[in-house]
Amino acid sequence: MKPGLLSLTVRWVACLVALGASAQPDTSSGFRKLTEEESSQFLGGFRNSRLNADLCLRFEITHKPRRGEASAPVPGTLWARSIAGGQLLRGELKDAQGRPTLAFISFKSAKERRVWVSVKGAPAKELDDRSPLVPLADGLLISPFDLQMPFTHWPKASYVTTERRRRPVNVYEAANLAGGEPAKVNFAIDSVYGILIQAICLDAQGEPTRLMQVEEFSKVGEQWMLAECSVRDEASRDTDLLRITEAALDAKLAPETFEPATLNHAAAQPTHFEKL
Repeated sequence: MKPGLLSLTVRWVACLVALGASAQPDTSSGFRKLTEEESSQFLGGFRNSRLNADLCLRFEITHKPRRGEASAPVPGTLWARSIAGGQLLRGELKDAQGRPTLAFISFKSAKERRVWVSVKGAPAKELDDRSPLVPLADGLLISPFDLQMPFTHWPKASYVTTERRRRPVNVYEAANLAGGEPAKVNFAIDSVYGILIQAICLDAQGEPTRLMQVEEFSKVGEQWMLAECSVRDEASRDTDLLRITEAALDAKLAPETFEPATLNHAAAQPTHFEKL
């Protein structure tokens, strides 16, 4: 990731998508640790980030095992919208024959996190907080959890430090509900631009289980946005690479796009996309 490419309007929030933000960068703190008040304000500002408009993204996920050949890319689509108090996200993936493999809708706010999933066109079912991570397709690692990132809004989140992870970041650790998986998530937010750039999932013993990381940004029109991110399983060292291929940044999405009852059939897409 090249820091010089980042614009002041970039923010990466709950759904691995770009959004325009009005906040101006504050470079005064450097690597100084934040006070309790500063860390709370910084996290609160990140949680309250909003999309300027609906958007729709087309993407590909490639599974890269530690040994052996990478898989053929699995195509998918994401729809995103900000509403009062939260973020909505819809995702759909299909197999090589165009048949649905998995579709999901997620909602995240300061008060609640909800996810509905439809597998192979079946009626949608809501996942509870302790449900296992459901891969977006057979052979993949990435799940709705990795795209929704509910941990950024878990109530038990505390500031850890300010350090460099490629760029200066403020690091927080969030605890899941008792018995939930992952047990904790250590996540790093760019201290200047407010972009989540890395998250490490931990088990109940504090051992890392998976690593989520932003790899690259790209420009669509005048907007810099996420172009690639990865998820790595720490046991197998296998990796999924998600690459955004096309974006519709000012989409006009139908209200039913985010209704769980519609997950068993494909959602409408905008007519105009720009390639990354």
